[in-house]
Amino acid sequence: LTASDASSALQLEREALLNSGWWNSSRATANYTSDHCKWMGITCNSAGSIVEISSDEMDNNGNAAELSQLNFTCFPNLVTFRIWGTRFLSGRIPSETGALSRLKVLDLSYNRLTGTIPSEIGSLRDLLELNLSYNILNGSIPLEFGNLKDLYDLRLQGNKLDGLIPSSIGNLTNLTHLDLSLNQLSGRLPQEVGNLKNLVSLFLDNNNLTGPIPSTLYHLNQLSNLYLAYNNLVGPLPKEVGNLKNLDSLLLNRNNLTGPIPSTIGFLNLLDELRLSHNRLDGPIPPTIGNLTYLTSLDLSSNQLSGLLPREVGNLKYLDSLSLDRNNLIGPIPPTIGYLTNLTSLNLGYNQLNSSIPPELMNCSQLQNLAVNHNSLSGSIPSEIGNLIHLRQLDLSHNFINGTIPSQLGKIPNVSEVDVSKNNLSGVIPKSVFRIPVLLVLRSGSLLDQLRHYQEVSSPGFFSGGPCVHR
Repeated sequence: LTASDASSALQLEREALLNSGWWNSSRATANYTSDHCKWMGITCNSAGSIVEISSDEMDNNGNAAELSQLNFTCFPNLVTFRIWGTRFLSGRIPSETGALSRLKVLDLSYNRLTGTIPSEIGSLRDLLELNLSYNILNGSIPLEFGNLKDLYDLRLQGNKLDGLIPSSIGNLTNLTHLDLSLNQLSGRLPQEVGNLKNLVSLFLDNNNLTGPIPSTLYHLNQLSNLYLAYNNLVGPLPKEVGNLKNLDSLLLNRNNLTGPIPSTIGFLNLLDELRLSHNRLDGPIPPTIGNLTYLTSLDLSSNQLSGLLPREVGNLKYLDSLSLDRNNLIGPIPPTIGYLTNLTSLNLGYNQLNSSIPPELMNCSQLQNLAVNHNSLSGSIPSEIGNLIHLRQLDLSHNFINGTIPSQLGKIPNVSEVDVSKNNLSGVIPKSVFRIPVLLVLRSGSLLDQLRHYQEVSSPGFFSGGPCVHR
């Protein structure tokens, strides 16, 4: 270019900024001069040509601005275009974005963009990051995205995208992060996803995906996060899941998966979070679950799991939350559960557990929520329950628990809800228990007659089936 041509090109860039109206506020042009390289969010190269437009502070005086107001054809050297996080942009993504041939980063997340994603974005062969998340985009994912072979980060979550995940996604072999969650995508997860050998995070949750999890997915041994929850996936969880040895989080909850939990799940010994709830998984909980010693959250609730609760669960010393409710588990609660001293939430309700509540459970002194309701537990409430000084909610209802309510229960500082109804409790109700804001003891052995004559009880809640609330 001649000096005159270069000057003319720079002038076109400046005029394109002005004509967009985005830099008309006094804040955006606080350093207003003829040198647009000093305006908010603008970065130029040594020749004065714009290489970056990047801001999370554009406000347009509180009004949304049309993305199409910016003439993309005027920025031949643009490398980064990042306007995100302020709901500043609205309207459609113009096809002219395909003219930004040097673009490496396109981030339009957290705006109010509508319409379909233009296929022309697929011509941006140098693109490394593409983030269009949390807009109102609809239509399908363009097949042309398969041309973006240098792309390592693709985020389209939180839109209204529908249709199939294109098989061309398998061409993006440099991808490390793929997030298509919170859309309306349907059909099967393509086998070609198994080509993404560098993938670390795969988020496809909260869609309408169907069919089995493709076997090729279990070849992605770099995966750290796999979120397929809230879909309509079917079929078994195969033993090959144990190949994903770098997994930190595995979320497959809210699908229609069937069959047993494979023992190879125990190979995933880096797992921090495992959620398989609300499926149709059956068979026993494999003892190898005890190998997952870094787990902080385990949710296997609302399945058809059977057999004993394995004693190896006591190995999960970092566990904060354990949910095994609404299954067909039998036998006693293993005493080893007392080793889970970091537990804040334990739900074993709606099973067929029997025997007594192990006193070792009272070693879990961090518990805030404890539910063992709707089982066949017998024996008495351990007096050591007073050790659970952080307890807020306790549900022992619908069992065969006998004996008395220990006075220590009423001395727990922050306990707010206790349900011991539908048991065989007897004896004197300690006065300390009546300080609990919500207490359900209805139909619990001989306690009802005692309550009818207890002078301190003024609420009819004890007798009507509702809670007794003291103010």
